Amino acid sequence: MRLNQFLKSDSELAYRKLSTAQFLLNELLPAEIEDCNYEECIDLCLSAAEMFKEINRMHQPASVTQLHEIASLFSKRGIDVSVVTRGMTNEHV
Repeated sequence: MRLNQFLKSDSELAYRKLSTAQFLLNELLPAEIEDCNYEECIDLCLSAAEMFKEINRMHQPASVTQLHEIASLFSKRGIDVSVVTRGMTNEHV
């Protein structure tokens, strides 16, 4: 997994979530399948799916991550960095 596409603050959490999901699916799930404990299989898969959803929400394209890093550097230097949105005009309605 390429952690460079996560914000620095999210990369460790994403790594832990991915490791946990892999453990659930690779280590715990096969034993539950062998024991025919299908309710536990469902729970394990749902837990892993939730972790993957959270990882997906944290994932940022590399360009967004780079922009965030640049904005953080500007902010540390005392330059006000805020989000600016374009107002709607009659042309866009």
